[in-house]
Amino acid sequence: LVRERGDRGGATGLEMGKLAKDVAWCDKELSRPMEVLSSALLRCGRRTKRLGLELGAAIAPFSSQYRLCRYEQMAFGDRRTALKKKMEARTKADGRAAKLMINQTSMKHMGRYGTLERMETEAAMMDEFATEAAREAEEVAMRLQNEVARIGALRVNEWDSSMKVIASGMKEACAENAAIWESALEAFKREFPDLTVPMAQHATIVDGTNNIVS
Repeated sequence: LVRERGDRGGATGLEMGKLAKDVAWCDKELSRPMEVLSSALLRCGRRTKRLGLELGAAIAPFSSQYRLCRYEQMAFGDRRTALKKKMEARTKADGRAAKLMINQTSMKHMGRYGTLERMETEAAMMDEFATEAAREAEEVAMRLQNEVARIGALRVNEWDSSMKVIASGMKEACAENAAIWESALEAFKREFPDLTVPMAQHATIVDGTNNIVS
């Protein structure tokens, strides 16, 4: 938006310059204020475009972090998947262990040692799977926690620096644009000394330190 404003201001200045040249053929005096306005519009447009480029570079960290949000959502999705897998594996392991405990004594009395051994093996395997799923879920949690902490610290540093650059750039650009239009006003006064220019009323503001700012 800032760059577009600068482009349009510059384009208006160019058109005003062309109009001033056309008018100068028949009325040189009338073309002078058009030339002053054209020059001010061109200078203001160039400065505004430069501000747009500076702001575009300064907000790059915000844009990159916005694009990373999709990957952050995917990482939290992996965490949910790992927790679901852990819960399902533990539920199956506990079920096999409970079944083994219920049938262990009866199978020994019945002499079904082969079936009992198979159930013990399956229960041990399911318990091993549940332990592995719990370990994987813990690893995912640690990686996610470390990455969130790293990105959080990075955002604090980058965003703080970017906001300072944005504030400084806008303050400087506003001061320069104000100087451009003040010089244009002075040029108008020199060209038309009898012209009365109404002065804008300045609002009185009290800042945080109770100082009056005009």
